[in-house]
Amino acid sequence: MGAVALREERQSLTIEPRVKGNVLIAEGQAPVASEQLRKIFKGKIIAAGGFEPDTAEAIVEKGDADLVTFGRYFISNPDLPKRIKLGLPLNDYDRTTFYTFDARGYTDYPFYSEQAAA
Repeated sequence: MGAVALREERQSLTIEPRVKGNVLIAEGQAPVASEQLRKIFKGKIIAAGGFEPDTAEAIVEKGDADLVTFGRYFISNPDLPKRIKLGLPLNDYDRTTFYTFDARGYTDYPFYSEQAAA
């Protein structure tokens, strides 16, 4: 039998105060939670809340976060990683369809290739 070595990795998820629930309440506010946490926490920081591709890249480049999560844009862009990598425009999301008991708004957003062909 071989031994498995486990390394404890410290990590923290920060949610920026510019978001409350699923609503962006402070449009244009720079991320502050991750910046403050980085001053005292040296583990991995995962930042969430109101990020766009350019602001996500900026916070990682600055060193205030190691990863950034996307929620709303993953719902409205089924090919989000490809769109970010290639600099393609993002679909707008429709907040009125969030947290409903209907597939509308979760399964009907087009991939970029479908959008470009239309």
